[in-house]
Amino acid sequence: MKEVSISVGQLTELGRRGDINFRFSTRSTAQEGVAGHKKVQQSRPREYVAEHPVSYQAMCGGFNITVSGRLDGYGQFEGDYFLDEIKTVRVHPDEIPESILDGFWRQASLYGYMLCRELELDRLLIRLCFYHLDEKVEFTLERWVATDDLGQLFVDLLFLYAGGLNDQAAWEKTRRSSIDKLTFPYSDYRAGQRDMAVSVFKAVKSGGQLVLQAPTGIGKTMGTLFPAVHALDPETSKRLFYLSAKTSSQHLAEASAEDVARAGARLRVVTLTAKDKICFSPGEPCDPDHCVYARGYYDRIGGVLAALLDSQDQFNREAIEAGAIEHGVCPFELGLDLSKHCDLIISDYNYVFDPVVYLRRFFEAADVDSAALVDEAHNLVDRGRDMFSATIDKASFLALSKQLKRLPLHRRLKSVNQVFLNMRRESDQYEALGYYSSKKPPEKMLNALQRFCAAAEEELRREGGESWREALLETYFSALRFLRTAEGFGDDYVTLLQKGSKRQILLRLYCVDPSNRLREGFARLSSAVCFSATMEPHSYFQRMLGTNSDCDWYQIPSPFPPENLHVTVAGHVDTTYSARSESVPTIVNVVHAVIEAKRGNYLVFLPSYEYLDLVFDGFTSTHPGVDVIRQERNMQDDERMSFLASFDSDPVCGFAVMGGIFAEGIDLTGSRLIGAVVVGVGLPQIGIERDLIREHFPDRGFEYAYQYPGLIKVLQTAGRVIRSETDEGVVCLVDRRYLQHRYRELLPAHWQVQSVRSQEELELNLKGFWQGRQ
Repeated sequence: MKEVSISVGQLTELGRRGDINFRFSTRSTAQEGVAGHKKVQQSRPREYVAEHPVSYQAMCGGFNITVSGRLDGYGQFEGDYFLDEIKTVRVHPDEIPESILDGFWRQASLYGYMLCRELELDRLLIRLCFYHLDEKVEFTLERWVATDDLGQLFVDLLFLYAGGLNDQAAWEKTRRSSIDKLTFPYSDYRAGQRDMAVSVFKAVKSGGQLVLQAPTGIGKTMGTLFPAVHALDPETSKRLFYLSAKTSSQHLAEASAEDVARAGARLRVVTLTAKDKICFSPGEPCDPDHCVYARGYYDRIGGVLAALLDSQDQFNREAIEAGAIEHGVCPFELGLDLSKHCDLIISDYNYVFDPVVYLRRFFEAADVDSAALVDEAHNLVDRGRDMFSATIDKASFLALSKQLKRLPLHRRLKSVNQVFLNMRRESDQYEALGYYSSKKPPEKMLNALQRFCAAAEEELRREGGESWREALLETYFSALRFLRTAEGFGDDYVTLLQKGSKRQILLRLYCVDPSNRLREGFARLSSAVCFSATMEPHSYFQRMLGTNSDCDWYQIPSPFPPENLHVTVAGHVDTTYSARSESVPTIVNVVHAVIEAKRGNYLVFLPSYEYLDLVFDGFTSTHPGVDVIRQERNMQDDERMSFLASFDSDPVCGFAVMGGIFAEGIDLTGSRLIGAVVVGVGLPQIGIERDLIREHFPDRGFEYAYQYPGLIKVLQTAGRVIRSETDEGVVCLVDRRYLQHRYRELLPAHWQVQSVRSQEELELNLKGFWQGRQ
């Protein structure tokens, strides 16, 4: 009989009923919650037992199930036992929705049954104890419940849980049978792809960590996904996450999963889409009064899931939206609930690593049973900084304060605004440099934000159609994230007050070193494979990525003939910031020389939109006969597809931004792209955030803050050119700094780099390469 474990909290969720209702939340920080619990527990008699561990074993549905948890406290009064389930809140109990209260009673009842079994009781007084964090008072709801009635609820939920386990076991048997017969979906492995697959299989199967560097075009998506699917095991790795920062990479993962399915694998796949992108009621609160898709969601979701899982295995965004419309349920929550039944979850990094939004349904269980493939893992360091940082701006509080003068909330908004002003006035550094930094958390602001959040929750619970409500909700969530981020403030954080645009004042909790927080994310996983074409320098990623000290590192050598790629350094061009305007005519000549050497499709990458504007305007005015396209700011999906489709027909020269949407995750094979011009060394724009990173790492500060992130962008951009064994192309690196050893040594060893110091040398160099390829 198989042994399984489940927490009281997880068992409680199985019986959830009613509506989605995110308008109500206890909204306490973890620290406030702990303090509130202690306050209530300390108010009880001396004989009171707090934080009491309980567990219960039962055989059900072919499983030996252990349910465990820690109840808040219990005691005796006049000979009768009572149990406390403590909740820290900022509302009165009569304001809590019935569906939320029902969950509280259900959780307390499960604890109550285990306590009754332990103490051999016939009945128990169950008390929901609500401690109001602002008023510092306790409100209590009470129920006398017979042990037999508690036992019936317990048994009902155990049978529900066991039924789900049996359904999952049956599916895993079907999945395993299909995978055992599965062969590689394509006619053969690409050169180097088999070695990649072997290393990935070993890492996932053994529960290890692997950092894999493999050249662009080798087929990393299938080369990692196929062996990871083969390594899935219900005992160690029940499910697989495919994590990526870009939608284009997620689409590639979806396509690869479809190819694996066509090859015979039964694999349930779901793609998770951000709430603001998939919501059917954007701007509206997630509650039954404002969104029809929230009403009765938990009453119907069981049948909806059964219907969808019986009819299909693949759930991309379009499939989820179609299912949500058909059944009248929230598409975002539907995707999350589908994920519990899926083998492959394609999503952004934040669903595993972000401390605020990571999927607790998978990562707060006792079992660590999720493996992850981390695509384009070179992005994880800077994305980690974003995920672990938080920002609030003065303007949003001031604007709301002006609109809400007659409401009690006005005083709290005004207080936050005043703290901003005080922080600015108290720092000479801010007035002189435009920023102020400190290695201590902003305690006065945190206190003001806590009071604001409490008042904002009161107002948001009130019905109303005022135009400012959406702005209030957005500001409230920013403040809440700021407070939660502050709980993890340590040596790897800096408090930063800085000037924004239009006299704006921003306050940030900035994570200068994300490695410790990333390590916490990796600890949630049974195994992890991080892969990219650019995981060098090794020492940089070893220090910053957050993997274990015993993590394996493996590099797949380029399988493509080195003579097929011609790398030229145009060392006669100065692209430093001070020389950009003067460099435009020279860059225009370089671009023209590259595209004139051989007729075909090319991409030109610039470090910024401003630089792109200058070069694009200069090129089109000088060479009006060349067919050109350019990357625009904030391009939509259809505009991106149109841009890429331009490379399918007549020769075109595209202009794009280095590190942008066309610098990674696009696959223009063969004649669709035969060359790239990369202008600059990719250094991030000089700014206080980068300088703070530089200060934090005194031994390699410039490299960690500027040089390495810049060269990683360059190498990713250059990787768009050679995508298969037969591709031929040129990469022209335009910057005199590539002549320096500190930059040259970071270029791939298999590149046969040639340097030129004039326009004439460049033209001869390029013509010589193409003539030699005829």
